[in-house]
Amino acid sequence: MELFFSRPEKRFRDRNGRFIAIAGLLTALLIAPPAFADEFTLQGAMETVLIPVQVQNEDDGDVYAETGLGIFGYSPYGGARFKLMSNASLDRIGMISYLRFYTSTAGGNRLDTIWLGIWVKPTDWLRFDVGSLEDWTLWGKFGQQPFAPYTQRSKDEDAIFTEFYYPSGALMTIRPNDNLFIGVGLPALNSKSADSSRPDSYNPSYIINAEAAEKAYERIQAAIGYRIDGVGLARFQYVGANPSASFGEDKDDVPGPDTISIGSSARLEGAFAYNGIPNFLIDAGFKIPIEFEQGGGKFLAPYQISAGFSVQPNNFKVLGRIDSKFGSVAKSKTIADSDIDYEFKYAPEFNFHLTPSYILDTVEIGLDCGFEWLGETSNNGVTLDGGTRGGIGVFARKNFGPGTYVIGGIGYHFGGTFNSKNLPDVFTIPIIFNYASPKASLLGN
Repeated sequence: MELFFSRPEKRFRDRNGRFIAIAGLLTALLIAPPAFADEFTLQGAMETVLIPVQVQNEDDGDVYAETGLGIFGYSPYGGARFKLMSNASLDRIGMISYLRFYTSTAGGNRLDTIWLGIWVKPTDWLRFDVGSLEDWTLWGKFGQQPFAPYTQRSKDEDAIFTEFYYPSGALMTIRPNDNLFIGVGLPALNSKSADSSRPDSYNPSYIINAEAAEKAYERIQAAIGYRIDGVGLARFQYVGANPSASFGEDKDDVPGPDTISIGSSARLEGAFAYNGIPNFLIDAGFKIPIEFEQGGGKFLAPYQISAGFSVQPNNFKVLGRIDSKFGSVAKSKTIADSDIDYEFKYAPEFNFHLTPSYILDTVEIGLDCGFEWLGETSNNGVTLDGGTRGGIGVFARKNFGPGTYVIGGIGYHFGGTFNSKNLPDVFTIPIIFNYASPKASLLGN
């Protein structure tokens, strides 16, 4: 688990940087998106987080405290995220740009990412996206709530059903009517930092490695979804990948969990979102991995089952989320020039998150709590313990329009031993700012 602050100094650190001036300029554009003509509009969105204080209580009794601006979840960096969108010619052509500023651990500020993509709709039912792109038509309906990272991290919508989301790639979507959606996408074959030898360098561009072109078909993502009126949305897809797994050195002649890693694996996914009952929605999905071979070993990524639900009678609302992983296996691998037949089973995982809240006039007041369980790892007769962890918090949310809100509260993440690591107790007071102009958000088209 990553924590906000990992440096062992007993002091407050202010991460306000020069990016604030740029953030302010872009925010001004987003608050009043200009309409240059009836056929051209500019939209945008931004997000940042202010941490007045965060306190870590280590198991050795030491207490560390810091403050920061623009901290997302458990990331150790400060910053702000922005998205700009433009549409022209009656929504026949458009552009999307996504960028993020953050402070680095080495000091100073830098522009981390610039994504740029264009899209064209030759007809009402056909669309082509090239470059940076995202389409969340079939995405899961329940993701991580904004306050969740400060209690116990939950999963995003991809855990239910993976969206089309590429820093660089191509996508064709077909929508012959309001009920049917078909999408075929291909991410960039193999991209890397333009200056990989200097990860902190100011260079947000990417280089496409065309030598991997013969493996392009392995990375295809193909999805179909159908909306049943009055019932819900059914969808199914194949998510391709260039399968990869790695083995490190063995420990005491027995490969350990940190010596085996499945980098990527193709899978089949299915999901259904049911909305046939007023004020009730449930969205559930599954992932079936496809086994692959590499270097004399056979690998199977985890199976996944995830679900989210929402119940809202009158002003009372309850959001819930359940995620699970199980069944990951590696077996029959040659290590250090000697044949070792073994079977390694990764630990099963279970994650539960619950957010009850009450809407009081124009303010929503809520409770956020999460719990995670990691089971035992079986390694050729050697068993490793997992553990449990969780957190709880209270928050207040004020909405100013669709996608525009401020959230403030107090979150507490309980420490303890989890997966053989000692985690500190973490107390956080976050204030989350999110703005989106009428036709834009940080997610989707």
